[in-house]
Amino acid sequence: MTKRSLCPSGRFPLRPLFFSASNSFFFGRIEAESRLEPQFAYASRSDARFHRNGKFDHARPDRSGGLPLVLFLGLVLAALFVFQGCGGKAASPVDPGSPVSLPGVEPRGASEPLAGVKAPWSNLAGQLRSDGLPEKNLKVFFNSPDLEFNSKPMVAKLRELHGIYFRSDLTKAVQEKLYQLGYDILIDGRMGSGTKKVVSSFQSSHGMAVTGQISDALDKRLTIVLTQGKVRDLSEYKPPAAAAPSRTTTYPQFTNATALQDIKSYYLADKEIFDRMEEEFGTPGPLVASIMWIETGYGRFFGSAKAAHSLASMAASADYGLVANEVADIDTSSEARAFLVDTAKKRGDWATDELKALLNYAWRNKLDPSTFLGSLYGAIGYGQFMPSNIDKFAVDGNKDGRIDLFDKTDAIFSIGKYLRDNGWKGPMTDQESRRQVIMRYNRSGVYVNTVLYVADYIGRP
Repeated sequence: MTKRSLCPSGRFPLRPLFFSASNSFFFGRIEAESRLEPQFAYASRSDARFHRNGKFDHARPDRSGGLPLVLFLGLVLAALFVFQGCGGKAASPVDPGSPVSLPGVEPRGASEPLAGVKAPWSNLAGQLRSDGLPEKNLKVFFNSPDLEFNSKPMVAKLRELHGIYFRSDLTKAVQEKLYQLGYDILIDGRMGSGTKKVVSSFQSSHGMAVTGQISDALDKRLTIVLTQGKVRDLSEYKPPAAAAPSRTTTYPQFTNATALQDIKSYYLADKEIFDRMEEEFGTPGPLVASIMWIETGYGRFFGSAKAAHSLASMAASADYGLVANEVADIDTSSEARAFLVDTAKKRGDWATDELKALLNYAWRNKLDPSTFLGSLYGAIGYGQFMPSNIDKFAVDGNKDGRIDLFDKTDAIFSIGKYLRDNGWKGPMTDQESRRQVIMRYNRSGVYVNTVLYVADYIGRP
């Protein structure tokens, strides 16, 4: 596999050079996409072959056909000369007009692109084929006119993880300055919700765009403000005592009087199904109904994204070049670039595994994966199962020969099995044991509080 690079903003088509088994040179054309804004253009994942040093050939006319040996050797030497000597300067993420050479991180696996599938899907389709998925089905899925690349899942994740884990030194410096200005803030170098709230407050009161995000511009503004008045001595800082997690706070949209009446009426209408599930798995029906209520409003809202399409987009985005332009504001150094490329690779690989599980599930059960509405990161059905959990826990509750997590009965039985297999045993009255099991479904304390509150309400006579 050759390394891929971002092609520079240019007015001429780029023609990457490659060598065929028939001793003929062919020049495959890649049109520069940067004639429109933004200034970086990205080459096709499936047919781009660039020089190892990250530089680029000037455009050449197309040629093909057999060559005499002497002419052939001459062309080889000439090509090598061009490989080493073509123009270009070193990548500089703060200069958007520069060519960009990505680190040598290949997408998951080194499989051949799947012929008949266009970029940016061909490498991903080839990987899934090599993992054993049927080629015919893959071509139908990836060539669907409804499948469009969506950068949002990966861009959102890169920004989230960059905010939490990258440049913790800058985050800590900003937190310290905010403390000196009188704000109550935890100084820990991490971009949590508390820091975002304080940052937003400062931005609002000082005429800045309210983003809640840490940036060099914010740091500079804080430095200026610190010189304009009395400040608190940093040596006085003491970390605030960690508040004990609430065991009573719930999501009010699920626990107000009207909502509770609604979910109880849904439960009673389907009580026969819940009773059969409880008899098989020992999981209380009210508990399963509560989870279905909180996850999807008992099937009233499965999500707005096409789960398979979102996962495919995120998997394809293991190639950082597909989303680099949308995170250019945080891709400001070689250190930041390395972090973002590595994170895109890891999250893309995760999405590939989830997509593989989702497609296998759909095709095995004669379902169309393109119809599954779900979360931005691929959770589907009444219980918002991640695809990798389907084989472990999903159940054909209505005994129709297939598992459909958008079918109410199958969903009820599947959630019941999940909870049973993760430690729920019969009535289970011990509060800590109950909480531990629900935590394996969702690790939010408020989520757990809400599930148990709603379940207890439904279970009352």
